[in-house]
Amino acid sequence: MKTVIVDDDQLQLELIGSYIDKTNFLEKEGAFTDPLVALEFIVNNRPDLLFVDIEMPGLTGFELLESLDNPPATIILTGKSDYAAEAFSFDVIDYLVKPIDSYPRFLKAVNKVKRKSGALDKYGEEESLHVKENSLLIKLALRDIIYFEAYGDYVKIGTVDKTHVIHSTLSKIASRLDDHFIRVHRSYIVRLSEIDNIDHTNIQVGEKIIPVSKSYKSDLMNRIDVIK
Repeated sequence: MKTVIVDDDQLQLELIGSYIDKTNFLEKEGAFTDPLVALEFIVNNRPDLLFVDIEMPGLTGFELLESLDNPPATIILTGKSDYAAEAFSFDVIDYLVKPIDSYPRFLKAVNKVKRKSGALDKYGEEESLHVKENSLLIKLALRDIIYFEAYGDYVKIGTVDKTHVIHSTLSKIASRLDDHFIRVHRSYIVRLSEIDNIDHTNIQVGEKIIPVSKSYKSDLMNRIDVIK
């Protein structure tokens, strides 16, 4: 997805740019501190995704969106949470409150855009797995899968709407997955962008608490950005 960032805060502009650079389905088309220059670029280049700050001199983020006949998918950046109601009146996809110092939270936001836009893989088809559950062959979109859990001779697949149980192993499944997923325990693989909280021994994915093994913890921490 072609992406543009508009933020008069240079540090936040660079941080979001670094997150875009490390996300394989995003491409940074432009980064602007001047919203008027950004507006002209957006009109002429029609990006797929816009990150935009609200409080900017010359033109606010809301005024920029109002100036566009057909705004791209939008994620709001702001230091104030009290703009949320107005932001969603513009049909924005998500709302990130500064300081935006969590790559998993960023990924969760852009994956919402990906799901809503029906983003395609390089072959023009939705990335998916076909799994056999009982006697049925079921197609599961990778974007809908939250975690995999070893369950004896079976694997539980937690998705956005239900849990599937298939006869397989985590090792077989891991060989089919891309870098949106990470193994955190011998019994668990999770979607990186769905991780909400991390402590010394566990992560939280939605309402589910999942253990993290010492042998996988360093890889997990290397895959996320932590500002110290």
